[in-house]
Amino acid sequence: MDRTLHDIRNDLAVAIGSVHAFIDGKLEPDEANLQIVLESLQDVDAAIGQPPLRAPQADADAKERFLNAIIDGSPFAKVLVNARGRIALVNAQTEKLFGYSRDELLGESIEMLVPARFRLGHPALRSTFTESPVARSMGAGRDLYGRRKDGSEVPIEIGLNPIPTDGETFTLAAITDITERKRAEELRLVHAGMQLHAAELEELNRELANASRFKTQFVATMSHELRTPLTAIIGAAELLNRQKLDERAQISAQTIEEAAEALLALINSVLDFSKIEAGKLELQSAPFDMGTVVEGAADVVAELARTKGVALHTYVDPAIPPLRGDADRLRQIILNLLGNAVKFTDRGYVVARALPLQTFEHDVVLRFDVQDSGIGIAPGVAERLFEPFVQADGSTSVKFGGTGLGLSISKSLVELMGGEIGAESELGAGSTFWFTARFERAADGVARTLEGIGGVILTGDDTFAQIVERYMTSWSMESRRAENRDDVLQALRVDAARQWVAIVDLDSLSTVDLGATIDIVSAIMPKRVIAVGNDRPLRKPLRQSQLFDSIVKAVMPDHPLPVVPASGVPSDAVSREHAPVLVAEDNARLQRLLKLQFDDLGVPVTFVSDGRQAVEAARNERYAMIFMDCQMPNMDGLAATRAIREEERRSGNVRVPISAMTANAFAEDRAACLEAGMDDYLPKPVRLADLRGMLDRWSP
Repeated sequence: MDRTLHDIRNDLAVAIGSVHAFIDGKLEPDEANLQIVLESLQDVDAAIGQPPLRAPQADADAKERFLNAIIDGSPFAKVLVNARGRIALVNAQTEKLFGYSRDELLGESIEMLVPARFRLGHPALRSTFTESPVARSMGAGRDLYGRRKDGSEVPIEIGLNPIPTDGETFTLAAITDITERKRAEELRLVHAGMQLHAAELEELNRELANASRFKTQFVATMSHELRTPLTAIIGAAELLNRQKLDERAQISAQTIEEAAEALLALINSVLDFSKIEAGKLELQSAPFDMGTVVEGAADVVAELARTKGVALHTYVDPAIPPLRGDADRLRQIILNLLGNAVKFTDRGYVVARALPLQTFEHDVVLRFDVQDSGIGIAPGVAERLFEPFVQADGSTSVKFGGTGLGLSISKSLVELMGGEIGAESELGAGSTFWFTARFERAADGVARTLEGIGGVILTGDDTFAQIVERYMTSWSMESRRAENRDDVLQALRVDAARQWVAIVDLDSLSTVDLGATIDIVSAIMPKRVIAVGNDRPLRKPLRQSQLFDSIVKAVMPDHPLPVVPASGVPSDAVSREHAPVLVAEDNARLQRLLKLQFDDLGVPVTFVSDGRQAVEAARNERYAMIFMDCQMPNMDGLAATRAIREEERRSGNVRVPISAMTANAFAEDRAACLEAGMDDYLPKPVRLADLRGMLDRWSP
């Protein structure tokens, strides 16, 4: 063989490449180009000992097989269509792209591969190409789609090439699936849009952040400015209420104090709402007693309930262990729900309960209910009550007052505690507001037990009876319900060996035969009658610890009991020989008020009007404690505190306790005070109880 295999492959490559160029429209299908292909094939045939390939007219079948092989080898779908629009030739890629077999396509109209929405106008487009058969792409500038056998559509590009023959002109369509290209383009556009959107969002976030900072600063400033005069109002009213006033003056002083407290509650609500919106509200974690929180919140609204004749009860399940959490925020939620319940209840009862829902090794989930027999809520309204500034109806705020912020704030606090909140109500039949919360378990407390003691409960109040019975059962006591003296005598006859006490609910029993009943009980159980009433030391809402201590005292009068300090400020002074304190406060009116408050506590006080004077005074004299306002001229309280601490480090003097006394009420304000070297934080308005507590803590 004269020619090498390498030369044969070269000739074959030229022939095949020329045919592909011919099919793809890169070479015009004229006689000269076709002659190149034929000559290459003849060279190949001569090299391998085959007779030369003759002209197409000499061996049409061989030429067709050769062209079919070339077309089938193309990576694109190829469809040959005659002048009537019938499919004359397809390749394997066409079958793969459209899902039809070759036999299903041959002889069929090309419109079967066109989506229905384009099919009607397609014959006219074919006619236009037939009239001017020039190689070009189809549908330039438009999105083209092909229709698959399953009815789905695929985005495509089409290149058209006229193929003239002796009889007619065919059209060869090279079809490319551009699905991936379209997807990439869409992704590119999406990415570009996302980048633009991200830039817009970033700009919007900057604007929102600026607006949020402005709003937070505005709220903080307004809170500070409002708290300063409120300090004078509340403090002065509190001092007046401690004096012996005639009835008219006493009513006026109480009215001033109540109005100021209401305004302060409103300011606190707005401040809390602002903190929640800004995402700056954080929960604290410290050990607390659940009974103290729930019963303490009830004490705040107890006087209003007594005034309205509404029975107010609390029940804290004794199975609840000591916990860790934010007791102040929990009290805020309970107080809000209790306040609403008492406000919207004119007769009947209000009951607050705390019950264990789930108990785990390290934490517990509790459920809290506040149930009332009040006016109720119309259907469809309850779920909207937890939105800001929403109340049951337009007349509610007129009749009862309020902003509609309390429940919204409570909802946010509950969610921070890992719980949820809701309400169940019927118009005219009362409501039950409930929420759940998760708390850490603290160290286990000491279990209370009064085994061997029995209790007779004289009451006409079923709720009161149930609560006392549950407490007694948890203390291993025997309990009996009684409504008259015969019930009492019957209970004592059943178990005379047990030590019995009588719990007499004076508020719920009728006066008829009440005195005789108490006399009989007292005769049988001397000094074992525990009276519960508005004018008695033990009154509703009944505190669990006070009931326990009262029973112990009745049965074992010589048993020592822990001393529980009464709420409020006692009339006697803090100390007869208390060391002087320093107060840095630039407001002259507040100085006069604070002077009266410290005088009432028996504590000598020195006042300065700015931070520089405070530093100088601390350098020259030893004070038991320093109260420091934060916003003062010349030198603010933070800078003054740093200077005092630096002086102490330099001189080796004993560290003096410093507490902020400020109208700045944000958590970051407290943190800034502690970071500057202060020991504690006392927000304005300042009450006598607050001052006494601070002095007891830092300068006993």
